[in-house]
Amino acid sequence: NTIVVEAEDRLGNRTTLSVTVESKASRVPLAGAARVSDFYGKSIAVVIGVNSYPNVRRLKYAVNDAMAFSNHLVEYNQVPKENVVLLLDEEANLTRLRSALGVYLKNKASKDDMVIIYFAGHGATEREATSPDGDGLEKYLLPYDVDPKELYATAMPMEEISRLFSRIRSDRLVFIVDTCYSGASGGRTISVADIRAGISDGFLDRITGGKGKIILTASGANEVSAESDELQHGIFTHFLIKGLQGQADSDGDGLITVDEVYTYVSKQVPQATNQEQHPVKKGIVEGPLVLSIVR
Repeated sequence: NTIVVEAEDRLGNRTTLSVTVESKASRVPLAGAARVSDFYGKSIAVVIGVNSYPNVRRLKYAVNDAMAFSNHLVEYNQVPKENVVLLLDEEANLTRLRSALGVYLKNKASKDDMVIIYFAGHGATEREATSPDGDGLEKYLLPYDVDPKELYATAMPMEEISRLFSRIRSDRLVFIVDTCYSGASGGRTISVADIRAGISDGFLDRITGGKGKIILTASGANEVSAESDELQHGIFTHFLIKGLQGQADSDGDGLITVDEVYTYVSKQVPQATNQEQHPVKKGIVEGPLVLSIVR
């Protein structure tokens, strides 16, 4: 804005002073906001779902989950479709995952933008003596083309995910994971060794190192992330989306924050799984982080 002040005395002498003022918009919640991007810069997302693993046990509803979450972003939250990368089944191979997380988001996201990454699929652990988590295990997200005999070469370790996230310039990154690592049957995990307990959740702190990164996981490190034939979704994702569409709005202001949706799923998921699954949240962001707006 340019402000011009003009003064004139009784003798007709005039003087003019012009000052230019640059304002930095403080993107705080505003009444009547239509989109999450009204609070930040752009909203940018990578959404991944894998059912049809060719080399490990298949899942039923991970693709449903990813499609439902993508639809929530585009249709409900009005994130431009071109800002959402959706990778399903064979599209979610290791090369595409690395490209989407390490190249697309690095190039697309600026400091003021909101970045959301969602993954539904298998997780796994493998013995790793040098693991910084204190449990002697590395944790992996499994892409479509994973070979369970060669996790290091064909899956995505948490160490790499942490490194990829550090390349993203955004001050607001939310990583939502509907998977598990315990190796127990019936969940979104595979067993590649005799590993059943004692998994540390220190890898979550690795991912969220520093401010500006939040991770929401479907279950504790030693728990199962369950799918439901009745819901035709992962139980965590089912309640996550219900929460984002209004059920989690505890203060009735029409805005769903990370803390609100975490409080909601932390109540609903254990109830629906007979206390066998407890979502986890890690990370620090300054101020409330709005994830959704109630329509």
